[in-house]
Amino acid sequence: MATDVTGGISAVDEETWARLAADAEPDAAHGYLRFRERLEPGDALLVTADDDRGPVAAIHAVTAVAGTGLFSHPWKLLTEEQFLRLTPDDDATRIRAEHRALLGALGSDAPESGDLAEWLTTTLGEPLVVRTYDRSPLFTAADVDIARRRQAGREVVAALQELVRQGRAGAVVLPYVAADDELLPELLETAGFVRGSVTAASALHLAGYPTYQAFLDGQNAEIRRNYRLAEREVTRAGLQVREVPLADHVDRIVDLEARTGERNGAAPNRPQLRAARAYLAAVLPDAIRVAVAGRSDAEVLACTVQMYGRHGCCTLGYGSDYDVTGTSVAYHHLVFGQPVESCIRAGVPRYRLGFEAFAPKFRRGARVAKREFWLWTPDERRRESFARLLRFLDERTTGHLAAYVR
Repeated sequence: MATDVTGGISAVDEETWARLAADAEPDAAHGYLRFRERLEPGDALLVTADDDRGPVAAIHAVTAVAGTGLFSHPWKLLTEEQFLRLTPDDDATRIRAEHRALLGALGSDAPESGDLAEWLTTTLGEPLVVRTYDRSPLFTAADVDIARRRQAGREVVAALQELVRQGRAGAVVLPYVAADDELLPELLETAGFVRGSVTAASALHLAGYPTYQAFLDGQNAEIRRNYRLAEREVTRAGLQVREVPLADHVDRIVDLEARTGERNGAAPNRPQLRAARAYLAAVLPDAIRVAVAGRSDAEVLACTVQMYGRHGCCTLGYGSDYDVTGTSVAYHHLVFGQPVESCIRAGVPRYRLGFEAFAPKFRRGARVAKREFWLWTPDERRRESFARLLRFLDERTTGHLAAYVR
């Protein structure tokens, strides 16, 4: 079996990639990975292990750089205070000090304040990150037996480690490995990776519900009330909800998403966001849907951008025109009720809700599943230091997630 390292997903055509992703989640699609490469500022690469018919296993990765967002940058995940999960009952001073001491063990001259993620990059180098929407997957060919897939996966992981040894990156990080992944945890553990957890992903499981009403009937009274309340708020505001093609409404969708980002303290790059949305509409025309709310068929006051596949759906963005009174009430229906109903109509068994914000998702029936953060760097002592840091963060995460276990 031959191992190959290329400069991103475009090195493999869609037909070839379909061997690995034809029956997978929507974020395994060739077009989605191309979209992520445009979204992420770092360099992308694709590692494959091939037989005479094409790839048997593959991992897609991007180097995290200073401009990389929080959930795509492991050093930011490990250093941000939000992942300490502090509560009013905690001894915050002690927990912060312990966190800082664990970080300090990773290298000398850790700053007392400032950007610790930048310090980690200076100390270790840029991490090579494996991430799609809310997973860190190993893609494997379904038409190959498990032993061959395991062998191919082992070779792909070894190739990633070799890139780090060669100085192409400071570490290999898979921050969102699903605990029930068939192959990856075993392969990573055998290869010497260390692990912990800093967050979880939420999803609504919809298989077995023939209609939206059946889904609501299957929930407890509180969850059912939350969905119905959101519907009533939309009706009272005089809003109509419908689906529109992204390509026909790119400018308005981008404007609404940017307004929402600005309202929440972000500084979205509108031209970059527009280019990303236009590209998404072009490369995944059949997978992308946009649900909008307005007071007429011609008006778009709030929206969600959704991506569909055979086995799942996820929302990629939300936007609202906050200058119009009452528009904000559309949020809960556009993010929860409408996609659930749309998924059920399409026969999609799972609606993936991404990371964090566990409480509102839990109140609408979502299951929360912890993601495993796996890391490897060639320095054994530094790996041990990372292992201690990850155990500490895992303990904080596990305690926080206890409130969201069904």
